[in-house]
Amino acid sequence: MTPLSTQTCYTAMRLTPLPIRTRLTRWSLTALITALAACASVPTPSSNAAPALIPVRDLVADWDGSGAYQISPNGERLMWVARLGLGPGLFVKNLKTAEIKSYKISGGGVWARDSRHILLQISDQADENTHVWMLDTDQPQQAARDLTPFAGTRSYILRTLPYSSDLIIASNRRDPKFDDVYRYSMATGKLKLLATNPGHVGTWLVNDDGAVIGRARLEDATWVFETPLDTAQQAWSRRFEVSYFDTLTPVAPSATPGHWWAMSNRGRDKLALVEINLHDGAERFEHADARVDLVGVIWSRLQNRPVAVVSDPDTQQWQVFDSALAQALQKLKGQSDARVSINNRSDDERWMSATVTRHNGGEHVLYDQQTQSFEVLAQLGSSRMNATAPLAPQQPVTFKSGDGLDVHGYLSLPPGVAKPYPTVVYVHGGPWRRDVHQSNDPMLSFLTNRGYAVLQVNYRGSSGYGKAFMNAGQGEFAGKMHSDLTDAVDTLVAQGVVDPKRVAISGASYGGYASLVGMTHTPGRFRCAISHVGVTDLAALLNDAPPYWELGKPLWIRYVGNPANPAQRAAMQERSPLFKADRVQGPILLMHGKHDPRVKVSQSLQMAEALRANGKPVELALFDKAGHGFHRWQDNMVAYRKIEDFLARCLGGRTGGFDFFELGAKLF
Repeated sequence: MTPLSTQTCYTAMRLTPLPIRTRLTRWSLTALITALAACASVPTPSSNAAPALIPVRDLVADWDGSGAYQISPNGERLMWVARLGLGPGLFVKNLKTAEIKSYKISGGGVWARDSRHILLQISDQADENTHVWMLDTDQPQQAARDLTPFAGTRSYILRTLPYSSDLIIASNRRDPKFDDVYRYSMATGKLKLLATNPGHVGTWLVNDDGAVIGRARLEDATWVFETPLDTAQQAWSRRFEVSYFDTLTPVAPSATPGHWWAMSNRGRDKLALVEINLHDGAERFEHADARVDLVGVIWSRLQNRPVAVVSDPDTQQWQVFDSALAQALQKLKGQSDARVSINNRSDDERWMSATVTRHNGGEHVLYDQQTQSFEVLAQLGSSRMNATAPLAPQQPVTFKSGDGLDVHGYLSLPPGVAKPYPTVVYVHGGPWRRDVHQSNDPMLSFLTNRGYAVLQVNYRGSSGYGKAFMNAGQGEFAGKMHSDLTDAVDTLVAQGVVDPKRVAISGASYGGYASLVGMTHTPGRFRCAISHVGVTDLAALLNDAPPYWELGKPLWIRYVGNPANPAQRAAMQERSPLFKADRVQGPILLMHGKHDPRVKVSQSLQMAEALRANGKPVELALFDKAGHGFHRWQDNMVAYRKIEDFLARCLGGRTGGFDFFELGAKLF
């Protein structure tokens, strides 16, 4: 949006039409917010050093933003998501006629094999009970149809088939703990049960014809891989075993009968691409990165083989085995350390939808591998921000932990601010995940623009750095997983980068837990903390877990303990912030979605109560329509505004103050 002069701003507000008695309709509110947003874009005087303040709305409710681009299998249609009115919409463009159709639907989807239908996975109540919906783009007046209308259940697309428009769907409608496998017939509109889960089956293998040809069943601490002895699946044959704490993830069927491509770390530290024999489990090594796990595989339907693998040592790295794809990636990356995400490719592999992310911008593109050229479909929001407010690069950093581990992370420094910097330690969730370079996380741009350095640490227990590094987190909640964070801060303090008296800690889920651990287990180290859907009571987390967590519980028990064991429960309580609220020495902001199925809202409610009972400063914000994370722009609008005001009081950074989009956030 082009900034207006002050006089033009006033005129726009004065001429914004309102209905009789000023009753706000969606149309009139759209006009009003547009005018007010233009007013808010009027440049304000600032120092020569500090960049312009990026309005919160540009970070979380980008009026002109778009994303989730996908080319149809036949290469004739393009799908994406963008604003439609005041809410989210789905758009489809016919690339031959240039006709565009729009649909009032939240979230992106995937194309069905027929290039006509769009498949969506939607959870209406933000409770993760997703349903599979289908939209017919040839019938624009017809509403999307729920293919799995089973109340209180979770269904999702297990895979699409290369030679059929039918869908393979997994659903826990019969048993909330475990998924059965169904085939949805596009011709009849009916679901057919393909395989019933006898209990503790966590992986199903479905071949290109839609037949269930294998499964992995949890038995004690072992995954037992089995194949059916007959087509009716009356009996299964035990083939080979994999430790629960190893990883074997199927990718696609191999051209060799009875074999499958997979990602595996069996017998090695790092995840590698292998070809596995389903009858005896023997693996043939194909590709790896000696530094870190492989994190992705690009599969060629035409060549029926992997054509690239990707890893993230510090910046994204590709190993490409196809010359046309290698040329495409080089053109998209250029000479920069950009992150390239391939969204999807057409069946003939001529067209590729991709997103290119750099620290100061990026774009969504449609790449033509036949001509080795590409069309920019849309810029990322950060590209527009960088035009008026320089964005901070995310610099890879490495340091030694107190016990000698190499720990990696990223540091983003605020433009126009002198060292030592006020700093936010921004902790990723999981904990079995990791931060990556050029993630396009708007929080980084937000915090650095407000004047804070942002430190991201891939503490022990994080995924991506091999089995040994992840296993080093066992039993270390509120222990060495936390000291990795404080060791990183100490390293940067010693280098004169971080101001030790102005450090905050923030994160979501496990990151929220880590933030509260910082305030309760190392009081005084952090000035303040922000916990977003954070865990406060580890035992309650496992006791109240959703039923479909059943197969993931052994991992939690290995890392934090079993609440059914009195001694382990006592240790879990010792590592839980809820029971150390009296030790807190600074303000805390708690934010939580009321429909969170993973970390129940009671975790934040009880923490707030404990803090208040001990006379500690706490602000609690609950979100009526949110679950485990905020996906609505309205919720993010409120959350970001609370964060910037909270940190300004705590660390002394900048705040943009009231944003006119807050009006819309409150009304809708």
